[in-house]
Amino acid sequence: MLTMRVIGHRGACGVFPENTLISIVKAVEYGVDAVEFDVRMTSDRVLILFHDEKLQRLTGVKGLIREKTYNYISRLKVKGEKIPTLREVLEYLEKTQVKIFIEIKEPDVIDDVLNLVESYKLKGRVYVVSFYHKILNIAKNRDFKTGAIFVCRPLNLKNLVKNLELDMILPRIDMIDKELVSEARRLNLEIGSWVINDEYDLERARRLNLDWIATDYPDKIIKMLKTSKLF
Repeated sequence: MLTMRVIGHRGACGVFPENTLISIVKAVEYGVDAVEFDVRMTSDRVLILFHDEKLQRLTGVKGLIREKTYNYISRLKVKGEKIPTLREVLEYLEKTQVKIFIEIKEPDVIDDVLNLVESYKLKGRVYVVSFYHKILNIAKNRDFKTGAIFVCRPLNLKNLVKNLELDMILPRIDMIDKELVSEARRLNLEIGSWVINDEYDLERARRLNLDWIATDYPDKIIKMLKTSKLF
């Protein structure tokens, strides 16, 4: 039995184009416990899966997502794959049992995302995760589970948890030590990390006894968890 649960980061983005439907589907087929993806909004308020605010890195086309219509974006491809809408992805995930980690970077997007999640009756399976406290506050006020992502260690975790009513923290793996894990346990928090792509970081996560690990390669990591004598 696996004790750490595996999150497919942007689906299975080490193998398939990130935040595409095929990437999400394959992560589920590999046996993940959860999928994680990023949500942006077009100029005509269609929610899509996309990490960056700019289109260029993934599509080769210049411009900001929020300045383009969905009709325009729907014709673009990420390594040959269509950019999916959040609705399309939720329609697929509704038929599965996996948890859903939705990362949101823009406060004006959050209510639209939560409304759509609720329309699919997926609220109980969703964690809203973000670097931004305002987004986490809005989600918690609507009774969603929330997780704070960190790239630097919080100075006062207890106060942060109290102010945001967090359910989870998601620091980068190189920021986590046994002291932070112990503090998270005292505060009744789940603790996860990113991005775990090799045996070294996987062993580190195991020794720290993390609840969740996000990986770009869920197929490889799940096999390692199942076959390693260390787990």
